[in-house]
Amino acid sequence: MIGLALTLAGCAIVTKAPPVANAGPDAIVHVGEVASFDGSLSIDLDGGQIVYYHWRATAAPEGRETEVDRVLREGEDAAVWTTEWLTGEEDSGEWVIELTVTDDEGQSATDDMKLTVVP
Repeated sequence: MIGLALTLAGCAIVTKAPPVANAGPDAIVHVGEVASFDGSLSIDLDGGQIVYYHWRATAAPEGRETEVDRVLREGEDAAVWTTEWLTGEEDSGEWVIELTVTDDEGQSATDDMKLTVVP
């Protein structure tokens, strides 16, 4: 049996880990109800900062397909977004909302949440 041992003295392993996006739990809201969703629990595993948030709809109920890819909120201060735009009965159904976060090294990650809108 041949063994191999490697000793590193005075060396640091630098990792540039991507962030972890956290869009929050799935939710149920009533038409016209304002609910807030918070992505601020997203983290950068290598100790950096989340510098950009991008929320968008990736799936919409039947009849609302034109809303797919709609940007709901984005920016440096966009960790939280609200459902103020879901105001009519036509908004009822299941939506998939995607949060993409970008860290200070330009790396990104996404997380989805299911939003069910009921009459």
